[in-house]
Amino acid sequence: MTMTHQEPLLAIEDLYAAYGLSRVLFGVSLQVDAGECVCLLGRNGVGKTTTMRSVMGFLPPTGGRILWKGTNIAGWAPHRVARAGIGFVPEDRRIFAELTVWENLDVATRAAQRPGEWTIEAVYDLFPVLRELRNRMGGFLSGGEQQMLTIARTLMGNPELLLLDEPSEGLAPLVVAALLNNVRALKERGMTILLAEQGVDFSLALADRVYVLEKGAIRHTGPAAQLRDDEGLRNRLLSL
Repeated sequence: MTMTHQEPLLAIEDLYAAYGLSRVLFGVSLQVDAGECVCLLGRNGVGKTTTMRSVMGFLPPTGGRILWKGTNIAGWAPHRVARAGIGFVPEDRRIFAELTVWENLDVATRAAQRPGEWTIEAVYDLFPVLRELRNRMGGFLSGGEQQMLTIARTLMGNPELLLLDEPSEGLAPLVVAALLNNVRALKERGMTILLAEQGVDFSLALADRVYVLEKGAIRHTGPAAQLRDDEGLRNRLLSL
């Protein structure tokens, strides 16, 4: 009996992207299999966020393909990408400051148009602090609480793939540790995650595989365990 290799959930092939005349990505290729946590590592400004924005449709690529379950979605509008099953948690935590936590989640539920396991109660179970703060305005939440709300709101769309852009950025160490546990719990539930992070410890605690970006190109790819165990390699690739 021949084994058929399952196609990756997301495959990025030879991706090029630019902001105006400023070219950012130079032939990036990567893939994410169902149930995996894959991490994009690298310094600030190497193209991690640009890769995410290209997948999500906020920055149509200038070349290459973005295959979602085998269909090329390069250039699709963001709402169409979201409805196809990709959820995006941006670095700048776009919550509604004038709405309560519950209202933020309720709005996301109505916009989602994708049924699934994630309900307001389900995200409260994942982030118990949000249940306690459900009547608080978004603008009065701490940075960590806003980050949790942003992830929770994205989950309301019942995505099959979660793009997390720099989730630990600017958060205190204790908050980062709590967030790490939340994301790990998501992974244990079978959520497929593509994570862009500068925080090496955060990334390597979660990732199955890593891609290291440098100047808009992939410099290294391999199992996360290899980077965790080899300090010399880690320093060579990621000496920030």
